[in-house]
Amino acid sequence: MKQIELILSRHGETEENKQRILQGQMPGHLSETGKEQAEQLADLLENEPIDIIICSDLARSYDTAMAVARRKGVKPIATPLLREMDWGIYTGKIAHELDFNSLPESVESTEAQYKRAGDFIDFLKKEFPGKHILAIGHGGFNRAIITRLENMLPEKILKLPIMKNTACIRYTIPT
Repeated sequence: MKQIELILSRHGETEENKQRILQGQMPGHLSETGKEQAEQLADLLENEPIDIIICSDLARSYDTAMAVARRKGVKPIATPLLREMDWGIYTGKIAHELDFNSLPESVESTEAQYKRAGDFIDFLKKEFPGKHILAIGHGGFNRAIITRLENMLPEKILKLPIMKNTACIRYTIPT
């Protein structure tokens, strides 16, 4: 049986992260620190076998993926399946101004994120069996992927810590 070797990472720090803005599905702009983090990620993965780099189609994720891709000589595959959760009407707002206990319907639910994370994993299994994959996503949505990969219930998504920028978690996925 072919299995996927997955390295799940998060984009570099953005200007919006520094201001505690909920970017959601906004593109985001890597800060100078974020650009340095992307290059450090490329350094870290220099000797790793990576066949495919998949990233969110949002600029902050794509720009981070490009730092690794330039060194690996591959073009990142951008997909909306890896986008950050949709903050709906809270997109662009400052995090501490919100009531996270009663989110409006426009905010993507944990169940919807859980389903999308499953769709992403199914996409990997169908399109890239047996490959070494680097996936660069987002702090919030990566929790949904981790929840799926570790067979947790959707309600655990919000209980997991947010990944640090350009941190890596490794998984082996049977196909």
